Amino acid sequence: MEKKMDEEPKSSYPKGARVMAAVGAVLLALMYVVTLIAALTTSPASSGLFKACLGGSILLPIMLWLYIRFAKLFTK
Repeated sequence: MEKKMDEEPKSSYPKGARVMAAVGAVLLALMYVVTLIAALTTSPASSGLFKACLGGSILLPIMLWLYIRFAKLFTK
């Protein structure tokens, strides 16, 4: 069977999972920017902001991975 060059490749992930992955990538990028700003400022809140962004950088990808896995599992 020959593939046509005009055909768009099909994704094995549902559209919701792809959207959540894109949103997660944007959120991670924003958290890194906030972390950089918090590290460069000397306000009293910068320590808490830095810790929150650091925790989010660990928890957000794990939560998104779980969401995408469950979405793929339940949509088959």
